[in-house]
Amino acid sequence: MVSYTIALKPHKNIFCVRLSFTATQTVHELKLPTWIPGSYMIREFSKNIVSLVLDGSVNNASLSQIDKNTWCVSGLRLRQKVTLVYDIYAYDFGIRTAYLDTNRGYFNCTSLCLYLVNAEHQPCQVQITDLPEKWQIATALENTGTNIYLADSYWRLIDCPFELGHLTTLKFKVCGVLHNIVLSGIISNNFNSQLFIDDIKKICKTQIKLFSIKGVAPFKNYVFLLHLGGEIYTGLEHADSTALLAPYYSLPTNNISAANYGDDYLKLLGLISHEYFHAWNVKCIRPIRFNPYDLCNENYTKLLWWFEGITSYYDDLILCRSGIIDNEKYLELVLANINNVYKYKGVENQTLTNSSLNAWIKYYRQDANSPNALVSYYVKGALVGMCLDIIIRHKTQGRQSLDNILRGLYKKAASNELHITDDNFVDIIQEFISFDIKTYVNKFVETTQMLPLSACLAKVGVKLIQRSHRQYTELGSIVVSDKNIPAAKFEFGAKLKKDSLGFRVMVVYSDSVAQQFGLCPDDLLIAINGVKLIDIEKQLAELYLPQNITLSYFRREMLYTTSKNVVTPQSCSVYYLRVLNTQKLDSWLTS
Repeated sequence: MVSYTIALKPHKNIFCVRLSFTATQTVHELKLPTWIPGSYMIREFSKNIVSLVLDGSVNNASLSQIDKNTWCVSGLRLRQKVTLVYDIYAYDFGIRTAYLDTNRGYFNCTSLCLYLVNAEHQPCQVQITDLPEKWQIATALENTGTNIYLADSYWRLIDCPFELGHLTTLKFKVCGVLHNIVLSGIISNNFNSQLFIDDIKKICKTQIKLFSIKGVAPFKNYVFLLHLGGEIYTGLEHADSTALLAPYYSLPTNNISAANYGDDYLKLLGLISHEYFHAWNVKCIRPIRFNPYDLCNENYTKLLWWFEGITSYYDDLILCRSGIIDNEKYLELVLANINNVYKYKGVENQTLTNSSLNAWIKYYRQDANSPNALVSYYVKGALVGMCLDIIIRHKTQGRQSLDNILRGLYKKAASNELHITDDNFVDIIQEFISFDIKTYVNKFVETTQMLPLSACLAKVGVKLIQRSHRQYTELGSIVVSDKNIPAAKFEFGAKLKKDSLGFRVMVVYSDSVAQQFGLCPDDLLIAINGVKLIDIEKQLAELYLPQNITLSYFRREMLYTTSKNVVTPQSCSVYYLRVLNTQKLDSWLTS
């Protein structure tokens, strides 16, 4: 067994780790992962190691570092007990690494626990010490004693994050499975805990029944670790738990009801639905490339569009199927996805398979040109899922749907009969559908051709309406008539951030007015037509085309003034939806 004793030093933001094992050979290598499964970017966790030494009781042995994340202990005797002591600096607020201060502790074992090379299948034990008074511990690992936790392997160990601090735990059962919601951070006294439990129960029940006729989940218990703080919504899936981060104001209060859910709360429920769905789609249904993971190098697959994109399709669909949101609200979410993909040129430059392969260097490392160069395998993948679902339903007169593929994949995975590779995946899913679906899938994910959104939505009673020359900030809307769509406005074609002197350019969109002017990220716009920029939206709204426009801006320390005759504001297309047949729509969203 490999044992880890983790001592907390909150005032120093340090986890002090004592790693012990029994030597089975004279030389042992130990490594710290460079990334965490589920988040496809090399994060170099070893950079946070402050010091690493052999315990003084390890006689005649020596420790040397081999590379950035590998250490070698040599000169050992067989059955000799070996202990390494090291400090980890932990101040990365989030869910993918490790964090410790005087109010909260959190860690993934990929950030703290070196593994013994070629012994990843040995049992592991974690003991947490020096816990501040009244702090609690939450994790999906089995608790065998006072703050002692067991894992049957290193793989299990790194699949169970730890939340430490002042915790509030809510419990419920679905289909006989105990679920714990562990809350930390800022929790309002007006928090409506019962509504929160009821809604999550609906999500869990709907998903369990989706994958199994008998309602059997792939886990015995499940833990939601939800920290409330910051401004972002993010999550990371695990086999029988998930780590979530959301703003404190996303929790429901006693002032809301099912009739007036706010967007913040719905966004949180969508995040919970997404990560819970991963318990099947990526934790059970996964490519052989991930079994086991290579913890030190990129694990390439072309299939993230399926594992993240199809999950993204179902996360909101589950909210609708479970009755948390109505059809119109669901269509608003679909519309936001369409606009977030097709407003930007990246969708014309990157396929979904390429997006999946390049997640390691592009999606997780976005820059100012990313909207022009890449497409999200999450969001476009969700649109692919929607199109495939509607096509399958239409071609089979409602006898089959995308659900059939997911259930078939899960059944094979549960029987250890699923061996997914990049090359055979489309052939595998073809087994569960009675017509040629391979042509559709290959076209949708291997090319940049626009998805047949209009044709697919028409089959479920919804009209897709396209309008050009609108603002990039516009997300469209559900309309009752084509005439309800507002007139076009001037669009500058850049993402801007207010600055004390003007507006800082963050992103320049392809084929936009801003690009015609030669603007670059980090330019500081200060005047238009000789007038200081104070409220850029109102000032742009006063412009009538065609006309000669003069921009004044700083690029680094130099002041520039550029004039262009702008005829049309070639920017983007914005989409709207109109419901034509509520019966067809309801048939799609309720079954």
